[in-house]
Amino acid sequence: MKIAHLLGQYLLQNKKMQLQGIGEFVLDNFYENPFENEKGKIRLPGNTIQFSPDKKTPEDGGLIDFIAQHTGKIRPLASSDLEDFLNIGKQLLNVSKQFYIEGLGTLILNDSNDYDFIQGNEVIVATVPEEYNSKKRAAKREERSDDMSFGNGYPQPGKTSENTLRKLLVLFAMVLGLAIIGWIVYYFFQQWQAGKTRQGNTLENIQPVLPSPPAAQDFAATGADSTVISLPANNGNTSYKVIIETSRRMRALSRHEELLKMGYDVKLSTEDSVSFKLYTLITGPLSDTGRSRDSITRFFGRKARIELK
Repeated sequence: MKIAHLLGQYLLQNKKMQLQGIGEFVLDNFYENPFENEKGKIRLPGNTIQFSPDKKTPEDGGLIDFIAQHTGKIRPLASSDLEDFLNIGKQLLNVSKQFYIEGLGTLILNDSNDYDFIQGNEVIVATVPEEYNSKKRAAKREERSDDMSFGNGYPQPGKTSENTLRKLLVLFAMVLGLAIIGWIVYYFFQQWQAGKTRQGNTLENIQPVLPSPPAAQDFAATGADSTVISLPANNGNTSYKVIIETSRRMRALSRHEELLKMGYDVKLSTEDSVSFKLYTLITGPLSDTGRSRDSITRFFGRKARIELK
């Protein structure tokens, strides 16, 4: 229900009403003049409401109780609603506009910077039968007693089975979401660890492809770019060096340590302490030197060469 309607009803019932910061309204000559009841509405004759302006008028406690009773709100909220309504009206008056209160009349700001009240010719105050108000208030009190709990004068939502079920569902959804996120993180972590393990095992298990003793005729098939080495008459097994890389001292030492950690049997030698040879020893037929050189060249990505002892 509108605040303006409640103001008219309170004045009709109490015959006097104070609006803070505005003034006092008094209902006089009411019973000396006839009025008519039209469909639950009371029509007040003209000049029935007398107004006394006073910007220092305090709050009307009875009016606050009346508003709280008819709106079902607690007293502080009812007071706040009335204050908001009057503040809007004062703002209109301060900019030389009219402040119309439905059911009562119109307030204006005169040249003396004071308030004047003009009652309408046919002021109508909306009313509701008391029997209906009593039933409505009783229903609201019953609803509040079931669904609301009061503490320190302020209403707080009560706990219902529906609210409890909703909270349980939200909690279950949160736990389920966290469990799914945790499982996804764990799954990808395991995949990452497995990938690192497989990569490490692969590096550790890589060994140079060393040739097996071929038949005599396979030597001619080592490729056109293979270097043909003159073979002695004796075709038995001989140890020879396959030079993997020749580089400066720092590079040679670093590469030598790296290959040793990877499990390769490599050796390091130098003649002038400036240039270092990184090599591996192979024992086999001299007819297979070209095959060994090409295999190690492909494996290490550097041009290998054969060096006989």
